[in-house]
Amino acid sequence: MRTLEELRPEIDKIDKELTRLFEARMDLAREVGEYKKAHNIDILNAKREEEVLEKNLSNIENKDYKVFGKEFFTKLMELSR
Repeated sequence: MRTLEELRPEIDKIDKELTRLFEARMDLAREVGEYKKAHNIDILNAKREEEVLEKNLSNIENKDYKVFGKEFFTKLMELSR
């Protein structure tokens, strides 16, 4: 079993990458919002969000994490709006 001193730096590294990816996603979501506003398109596209959710959940290999993945991506899309 690995020690906390071995595990925590790995979590920190992943958190740093998640932060970078979160910012990149939010930047793109802002651009999408600006485009939709300029073209008078509704911000919420429930069909698209459901497709994104299904696609991302299908990428989760450990099925025990699916419920958490659903919550994560649902919240992420909510924040992006």
